[in-house]
Amino acid sequence: QTCALPIYVETLGKKSNAVILSLAATHFDPDSNPSPDTLRQNTFFIKFDAEDQIRRLKRTITPSSIEWWKKQCYNARAKSVIPTPIDAKFEDGYEYLRKWSHQYKDNTWVWARGNLDQLVMDDIEEQLNLEPVFPYSRWRDVRTAIDFLYNTTNGYTPVDYPGYDPALHITKHNPVDDCISDIMMLLYGKK
Repeated sequence: QTCALPIYVETLGKKSNAVILSLAATHFDPDSNPSPDTLRQNTFFIKFDAEDQIRRLKRTITPSSIEWWKKQCYNARAKSVIPTPIDAKFEDGYEYLRKWSHQYKDNTWVWARGNLDQLVMDDIEEQLNLEPVFPYSRWRDVRTAIDFLYNTTNGYTPVDYPGYDPALHITKHNPVDDCISDIMMLLYGKK
């Protein structure tokens, strides 16, 4: 049985060698009709040590990305940008992802919104000589799927699920919420 796993990577730039702030991945079975709460329970999240990536790995920052983050709500910034004492060194966080995803790895499509997440992950995996957690051939673009399924042209569609209101349940640019939002659109979108 094939499962799906959206991945969101928040960064400090739009280039493949950008600092990676955080990563979320949510496992779901398309045939199980999961609720938003179930999706949240099936989510992996890790926040990375940005300073370590800048100093040790020479990862880059784009000034316009810093300005963009300053305009995001506090909840989104707190989830990814504001440093905490438990931010993980990239290699450690990556190993946590590897262990979590091992149960899904062989039969999972990895969904991302566009290709930046995959490019950034590919770049840091190569830089650190890490075996990819998810092979190149498993990645898919969620925008294309939503457009195809719901006859849209912008990668978004309203969701038809009782009690679900993105304005109340989703903080944009919180990678956990972004994963859940995309799954809800994929599974419960309206034409």
